[in-house]
Amino acid sequence: MSEPDRIVVRLASPALFVGASADGTGADTDVVTDAHGLPHLPRHRLAARLRAAAVGAATVAPDLAEAVRRVFGRERSHDADRALRVGHARPADSVRAAVAHALAGRGEPARATLRRAVTDAHTTLESGVEIGPDGAPEPGRLRTHRALLPGLVLTAPLTWSVPPRAVDWRCLARACLATDQIGLRSTRGRGRVDVYLARPDDPDPRATTLALARPPGRRPRQEAPERATTHGREPGLSSSGREVTRS
Repeated sequence: MSEPDRIVVRLASPALFVGASADGTGADTDVVTDAHGLPHLPRHRLAARLRAAAVGAATVAPDLAEAVRRVFGRERSHDADRALRVGHARPADSVRAAVAHALAGRGEPARATLRRAVTDAHTTLESGVEIGPDGAPEPGRLRTHRALLPGLVLTAPLTWSVPPRAVDWRCLARACLATDQIGLRSTRGRGRVDVYLARPDDPDPRATTLALARPPGRRPRQEAPERATTHGREPGLSSSGREVTRS
């Protein structure tokens, strides 16, 4: 069976991946997009969230501490010797190809209009006011935020500078499972995410991630099989519930 080659990020709530968009959306807080107007999660932000989650996982599983340093490197560093390389988390290749095809051959300002429409299709505009110490809104503090819509799925390619060990996969899988928020305004429920590892054409990335995160030697839990019945009754029982004996 092949190893995972990507990380899947699914937005479970609106998310604020703050940055510069291709053409600007007029919001006070904009969303980061690529040159075609498609939103993405920069690799350094994804790597930072995964590392923070891995460090947290190592506090309850100290045997992962060495793997955390080997896989993610030191905090706030870009060590060349870290094993994991994560790319930008982007929409599916088919979506990117369709948008690139639509933009091809178009001149300005039609290209800019189409790019803004692509960004608008993946986002919503939120507004809020700053609350003062007395609990009242501060005059002139209305701000708008461009947020990604929930349900968006982004995929980041992953590569290794050295062949990963089993403990490295376990460390990365637990980091993915422990990463449940990315972006700003987390205290208001923004940026809740599901993060999983996936193989090529993986039908169930969640199951793949859980299997890799499992401690060595521990088998997956299996549900007890249902007892066979005959016409709604357990075998060996009559319709009145009495046991039936056979000669």
